[in-house]
Amino acid sequence: MAMKLEEAIEIKLQWRKDNYPPALPDEMNADMLSIEAMKRVKYYQKLWDAWHLGPLPGETRGEEKEVNDGS
Repeated sequence: MAMKLEEAIEIKLQWRKDNYPPALPDEMNADMLSIEAMKRVKYYQKLWDAWHLGPLPGETRGEEKEVNDGS
């Protein structure tokens, strides 16, 4: 399933709230690192768009929707 980075960030933040405290401190640190990495990618994609780079694997941009080809 593909999604926008904004959606992924919101899902991770909500999951973090719903599952606090985490079983292991390393899980909390890993979640925060992944959230911050997605925010940074989102920021730099604005600059990279000038170079016409495509989206990340599994990422959609704009109003694109994943098409199910029945396979």
